[in-house]
Amino acid sequence: MDNALAALVQSGVGTGAPNNPSSRYYGDGVEQITLSNGLVVSYLSRRIIPQRSIYAQTQNYSVTAVDRLDNLAARYLGDPILFWMIADANGALDSNDVTAVPGRSILIPLVSGIPTGARNG
Repeated sequence: MDNALAALVQSGVGTGAPNNPSSRYYGDGVEQITLSNGLVVSYLSRRIIPQRSIYAQTQNYSVTAVDRLDNLAARYLGDPILFWMIADANGALDSNDVTAVPGRSILIPLVSGIPTGARNG
């Protein structure tokens, strides 16, 4: 790749690269567009948020003031990077919204109930 950003994404810099099996972008491609001025811009393919119903097995959890989604993902799913699955199970476009209100009841998907292909919608 001749684009530095695309090279960083492909190499797995950070935790959201499409080559990290825990990433919500796992398996998604890096696309490129050439602008009218000749500049090549790299970006990740669009991710479609899956329907909440794909998480058929969930448990209820009451959010506390100190909860963070990554910590809940580590505790219940075994990997903090899987925070996005909890966000998806609650229909959240912004993952911070899930734990923003103490006392709110949220759904946490059970690992055994996460269907194959959930990452890619």
